[in-house]
Amino acid sequence: MTGHGVSSMQRPPRSAVFTTLRYSNEHGLFLFDQHLVRFQKHAEKLKIDLPSEWKENVLSQVMAMESEFQDGLVRIEYTSKGAWNISNRIYATRNETCDAITVSAKIWPKRIAGTKHAAWDAYHEAKQQAEDSGVDVALFVHEFAVVDGDRGSPILLDEDGTVWYSSSAQAVDGITLHSILPELKSSGFPVQKGKLNERMVARCIECVVLGSGLGASTIESIDGEEIGDGTTRLTDLCRNAIKRLEDDASSWTGVK
Repeated sequence: MTGHGVSSMQRPPRSAVFTTLRYSNEHGLFLFDQHLVRFQKHAEKLKIDLPSEWKENVLSQVMAMESEFQDGLVRIEYTSKGAWNISNRIYATRNETCDAITVSAKIWPKRIAGTKHAAWDAYHEAKQQAEDSGVDVALFVHEFAVVDGDRGSPILLDEDGTVWYSSSAQAVDGITLHSILPELKSSGFPVQKGKLNERMVARCIECVVLGSGLGASTIESIDGEEIGDGTTRLTDLCRNAIKRLEDDASSWTGVK
């Protein structure tokens, strides 16, 4: 896993902070509170001062735009210049069986790493490289280990029945992953945070990428090499955990 190259960024990382979350015409915004907590934490790391009552402001803006929105994803961005940018898009890939390629991870300084910052071009370009290669997902690699995904958090089920997720400082703290971690931990599978090295990935029983848009999507091949043994225990567990969250009214914030 050496990874294909990704070109340099366009916008300075500290020029904006953003988050992308699920939107439903029927239910509203999914896991909105969790996204707000991370949004504030990332803004602080990026030295972006959020305005007072910013949470209410975001919600009122989404409410004002709600009639134009489709089921899918809402992207909420706040710039260092003090502007809000809110947009909506439909799902591309969700809860599917996928193929992936690897791309070289852009390594950020400590206070930028792992945040949803403005210099997001590497993620967009990685997604485009995946599409150009005829696959669905790009996985970022650094020092022969998977550190993150272009739109979600990769997790593995290893030969010993342990679930692993990335401990890399470069990995974004995924809302979907952290929202279902308690259920993963109570399922009987040991759950570990660590380095998803080349050997572990190549020999895993199953690989799943978790994200607001991707849901729980199973990776069956990476760079043309098949991985996993075809079972879907981890996928099923993740999808069932997400479904339980979806069925819980407290997971949604209404916008009507």
